[in-house]
Amino acid sequence: MRRDPLEILERMFDILEKEREALSINQLAKRTGLNNITVKKYISIIERVRSEPDIDVIRTRHSIIIRIEKKEE
Repeated sequence: MRRDPLEILERMFDILEKEREALSINQLAKRTGLNNITVKKYISIIERVRSEPDIDVIRTRHSIIIRIEKKEE
């Protein structure tokens, strides 16, 4: 059964907030009831998003626009 990506992230963050300690992938998977591979994939997504500090999400009446602003050096 496929799960909603937002549900997966919410479950992971809920456990991390409640536990207030560092957890391994195995511990997080066990406590959320998710597969280790799923947890590892979502951690990779979180790392990727965090490495892009200038992501803008703009919600208009009819669409959602996303962009990354790269600062020129």
